[in-house]
Amino acid sequence: MLMPNCTVMKAKLALLCFFVFGAAIARATSNYDYGADEYVTIAKGISPNGQYAVTAHGGGEDGYDNFHIFLTNAVTGRKIGPLEEIVDTLDTGADSFCANWSGDSQQVVIFYRISRHEPLRAVSYHIAKARAFLIKGLANATEQQTSYWGSQCSQSQPSERIFGTPKVH
Repeated sequence: MLMPNCTVMKAKLALLCFFVFGAAIARATSNYDYGADEYVTIAKGISPNGQYAVTAHGGGEDGYDNFHIFLTNAVTGRKIGPLEEIVDTLDTGADSFCANWSGDSQQVVIFYRISRHEPLRAVSYHIAKARAFLIKGLANATEQQTSYWGSQCSQSQPSERIFGTPKVH
């Protein structure tokens, strides 16, 4: 009689652990349901001169359909174009992407996650004539870049600016 009760207790404990840890893992991913014309600025995404914003947008449930990071005109809110080299993203929430702009707003490095177990990825662009030109494609973030992410972007904060109409949640 003692053995079945022990087995039942172990099963209940295993089930409890599954729900507790499973929920914690699910929350570790940042996803967002975007409005049809809503573009949300990523962490540190506004350029120092205020002319550009790096924004996120996707469709469907949790933003995964046609998800992209965009260069956006921060004055008019007009989408300039997708940053096509930013691929295989784990998250769709703008707060999980981070920009590091040069002081003159002519270069930007964007950091993001592709997995909970892989290093951050980094993509670098030169900004000129209202366009983004690739400097360095998808690469593991350096130790310095990872440190910047940790000190400037790892805490979820409200977006600096939202363009378009947010979806009613």
